[in-house]
Amino acid sequence: MITDAEILELEDLIHEEEIEEARENLLKFTEKTMDSFVAATFHKVYYKVLDLFAKGSIPKLMITMSPQAGKSLGATRKLPSFMFGRNPDLKIGVVSYNATFARKFNRDIQKIIDTPLYHEIFPDTILNESKFAVEQMTALRNSEEFEIVGKLGSLKAVGRGGALTGNAIDILIMDDLYKDFEEGNSPVIRDSTWDWYISVANSRLHNKSQQLIVFTRWNEDDLIGRLEKKEEVITVTKFEQLKNVPEEAWVKINFEAIMT
Repeated sequence: MITDAEILELEDLIHEEEIEEARENLLKFTEKTMDSFVAATFHKVYYKVLDLFAKGSIPKLMITMSPQAGKSLGATRKLPSFMFGRNPDLKIGVVSYNATFARKFNRDIQKIIDTPLYHEIFPDTILNESKFAVEQMTALRNSEEFEIVGKLGSLKAVGRGGALTGNAIDILIMDDLYKDFEEGNSPVIRDSTWDWYISVANSRLHNKSQQLIVFTRWNEDDLIGRLEKKEEVITVTKFEQLKNVPEEAWVKINFEAIMT
């Protein structure tokens, strides 16, 4: 008969294994840090693609999907938290259709990083005023920007058209640049979004920067459509197509089409 002590020892072993898995895999990280998350088949595919992006296998990624499909949880909340854990020196920019929504992403990422479980998974990634900080820290932390204590990493969250001032950005995440059908079909907003991307976003990127665009498409002349006319874009429907992606090419995935 298994004793209580043996049960506790087994539970500890399982927990340690789950912690190790969470350090190495975005889906496992999400499952471990969010009890309510249950991965459907779609999520398993989505998180596998995001995990490849997190590990640098996909330098430039476009993801399109229907509203309310859970895109932001993976791409703009869990992904930056996971990437900061693996590399706390990263400089990440998060952009959405307005500053209010972008700041919400910022606060959600901070909440994830502040949890004891996150600190157990990634002990070297700490924010200012965290109870895990062992000495007085002065790293910046507010609703628009934060810095990783004792590291080079930082996150800047801005609305569409906002300034991405400061150092060059390693990871640029653009989530829902168009609020809804009305904005997506406005020529004025589409033009201003493109102008911002060319004049502001591109000026903050370096040769090794990664870019992620994720949103619902309302019009073929959106940011993705314009990039398709000017740059190499590879539309992917099977994972085998993700092998040896050219460094300068965009990978485009429509989650109504991708096959496992």
